[in-house]
Amino acid sequence: MTGAATDEAGALGLRFWYDTFEGVRELFAEGHGSEGGPDDPLPSKTYRGLPRHVLAAPPRRIGDARWSFPGFRDRHPEGPPRRPWDGSTLSALLHHTYGLGRMELGPQAAWPYHRVVASARCFYPVELYVWLGGDTGGVPAGCYHYDPLHHALTALRPGGIPEELRAAVACKGRDTTALLLLSAYFRKTAFRYRDYAYRLCAQESGMVVGNALLVAGALGLDARVHHRFLDEPVNRALGLDGTEETTFAVLEIGALDEVAASPAPGRLPPSVPDRLPPLVTEHVRTCREDAALWSRLTTLDAGSRLTGEARFAPVAADPFHQPADGPAEFFADDDRPPGSVELGDALRRRDSGGRMFLPDRAALPQQQLADLLRYALDPVPSDHGDTPLRPLLDCHVLALNTAGQAAGLYRLDPSPALVPVPGRDGRPTVAMLCDRTPSVNTARANAVVFLTVDRYEGARGFGDRGYRVLHHEGGIVAQRLSVLAAAEGLSARITNGYDDRVVRELLGGGDAHVPIFAIVLGRRQATSQYEPPLDW
Repeated sequence: MTGAATDEAGALGLRFWYDTFEGVRELFAEGHGSEGGPDDPLPSKTYRGLPRHVLAAPPRRIGDARWSFPGFRDRHPEGPPRRPWDGSTLSALLHHTYGLGRMELGPQAAWPYHRVVASARCFYPVELYVWLGGDTGGVPAGCYHYDPLHHALTALRPGGIPEELRAAVACKGRDTTALLLLSAYFRKTAFRYRDYAYRLCAQESGMVVGNALLVAGALGLDARVHHRFLDEPVNRALGLDGTEETTFAVLEIGALDEVAASPAPGRLPPSVPDRLPPLVTEHVRTCREDAALWSRLTTLDAGSRLTGEARFAPVAADPFHQPADGPAEFFADDDRPPGSVELGDALRRRDSGGRMFLPDRAALPQQQLADLLRYALDPVPSDHGDTPLRPLLDCHVLALNTAGQAAGLYRLDPSPALVPVPGRDGRPTVAMLCDRTPSVNTARANAVVFLTVDRYEGARGFGDRGYRVLHHEGGIVAQRLSVLAAAEGLSARITNGYDDRVVRELLGGGDAHVPIFAIVLGRRQATSQYEPPLDW
């Protein structure tokens, strides 16, 4: 980390970048918590004494996994089938976004609950809330917490989306059907990982955002991500203390073509009227560890808050990306018709390869590699600007065992194409991954994907909030890759167990560009793990 960079905006966030990458060994040396005892946090937040609405069984088939991608919609302008906004659509949206997908059974099942999004050690620190603008399938308008273990909603506040919440989020239109609000419940991961939990919470919340976009697209709904909401009024609306649990991202959900024109991005209201009364609730608490053990995490999050005086200019995407030079290997057109890549099936198949991931030796055909990569960098609708921007990151692919694709390092171009990066030897990186993450035999993988971000541009554009925002950008792409890999019969193992110095030497880009995701792709072999899918 250069001295000049620490004097710029976002210095607190830049310090945390250093602590969780270059300085991660020193951070881990400060100690870990233990897990597996009766004091572990519950796998899902559970409220006491509040009304509950059990949702209808979610449909198994919800639509094509590619409808949220502009590149796919441009080829199929008829769009996805329109679904009515009713109880079945709400059930599908919530379950397929962050619901329980399968359970691991047997005496060795240390982490029995598996949701449709990957989570470090299955802690699932993200909590999902929904604010319904009107009555939906027997569920009255109001604010609810989603309980994925029982597929039910816990009622927190009655009534439609209040004006102060719309203002705090800077909603794009007046016809918003619902808001999905994602929080980070830090304790659920920090009891084990201490301050490093902030990175894990930011990664996972980004993946849940990415999954919500996939599901909304398949259901024929419009979804837009909000990163720059005003924290205090949103937390107050949900009854969150902003320290133990705080809102990390908001998605505006509406029927396609029903959202009005956007206000100028980043022009947040100078103040938000305080009309909502305090929300006092009680939920089950099992972990009593002192939160002072992860004080740096909460300090960074406090420094990331936006107030009524905050202003962000629209994001210019170009500075976040390295220039791509060299002859590109363009992908053949995607000739699979709509409906041939069912998202519900892909989400049920999605997995991380098991606790010990030993991929089989079958080569991955070049076309399948192209199909899982082609939409990874498609634009994302968000409050970064009036029009969707491609994710604020770069993607590199280390091809290891692919049929028809020469082994070596490539850069993914959004055209889409793979651009060879000559003169790079991936063997030290593979050896490092095998050594640092022995539960994954990376040498047997078909490919490894690395997602990198420019942390200095993130600090300049978003201040201390840049750490969270850029991990969200990476999480959106990581979930796209995980789901489309599952559609091709592959497992996608996300690992943070890598030496970022070795990865930087492979990818280039200098001190600014940090590898925030490493994703190992391969076909899972049969193991003794028994994980039956949950059928409705």
